[in-house]
Amino acid sequence: MKKILIIVGVFLSVLFLWLALKDTNIDEIRHAFAEAQLWPMIPMFITLFGFYWLKALRWSVLLSPSHRVSGNKLVPAMMAGAAGNNLLPAHFGELVRVYFAGKKFGISKTTVLATLVVERLFDLIVVLVIFSVALMSGEYSAKFYSGAVFLLAVAVLITVASVLLTLYTRKITDFLENRLTVLSAGTRAGIAEQIRNLSTGLMALRHKNLYIEVILNSLVQWLLMAACLYCALLAFDIQVSPMVAIVILGFTVVGLTLPTSPGFFGTIEYCFVLALSAVGVEPSKALSAAIYYHLPAWIVVTVVGMVLLRVYHLSFSDTRAELAES
Repeated sequence: MKKILIIVGVFLSVLFLWLALKDTNIDEIRHAFAEAQLWPMIPMFITLFGFYWLKALRWSVLLSPSHRVSGNKLVPAMMAGAAGNNLLPAHFGELVRVYFAGKKFGISKTTVLATLVVERLFDLIVVLVIFSVALMSGEYSAKFYSGAVFLLAVAVLITVASVLLTLYTRKITDFLENRLTVLSAGTRAGIAEQIRNLSTGLMALRHKNLYIEVILNSLVQWLLMAACLYCALLAFDIQVSPMVAIVILGFTVVGLTLPTSPGFFGTIEYCFVLALSAVGVEPSKALSAAIYYHLPAWIVVTVVGMVLLRVYHLSFSDTRAELAES
């Protein structure tokens, strides 16, 4: 299965890179970089690390029912996982976080994995909402309004489902195991067990204040990432609404749910070109902005994550060995 994911990820990355490149011109890209501004790189990195810091704070909240670990202490694990995603295929960098948290804080792998699933759930909800709002904005509304309404409805349904799962885990699992007889007993038990694991990650959200805190944290962190992307547009004097950066973000998050090659190369570039072409930006300029954001961010996040792994005397090989044993 792992090999299949890697092969599919490489194929999709090559495909997306070809789609991003096919209408571009090397001379135009070279000219765009010659005129690009460097100052947006400063706020770009500030917002990028603000994004990861907020992710660590949110992770701390999700872990709080079973382990009291401050967000600041979780930042190294967060950055190590991000570096892993930059160097390992198919999002396997998240397993680095699992190993890091277990080794340094004694948190069980099941608990960490449950919180990672819940993270993805809230990322999806928030990104769908802001993506929908951006698609309804003036630059996109005529083309994507109906799609935006559909995505907003999906976000609402996911939110309602997560609330119901948080409040009624036992009733839901009892129904699955004892009433849903159209499925085999083994299938029912497996689904119920997965729901219990997910409920472990949702445990902190049974407190209304923490639920609101996680939602607000998720909103701010993804708006920071949109601001990070917008900095790349400013560098090339691409004069569009900040809502366009949110649309790029939405396409990127959707694209990154697919298996990818290490570092997400190809996927991010095509998402920039796809979102910007819809508002009349030339593919060469769109691709230039993608490279301006992606390559420096990849280098800095990877270096920081690898340095932190070294500081804490951990490595990717240790991660692979530990997870293989378990």
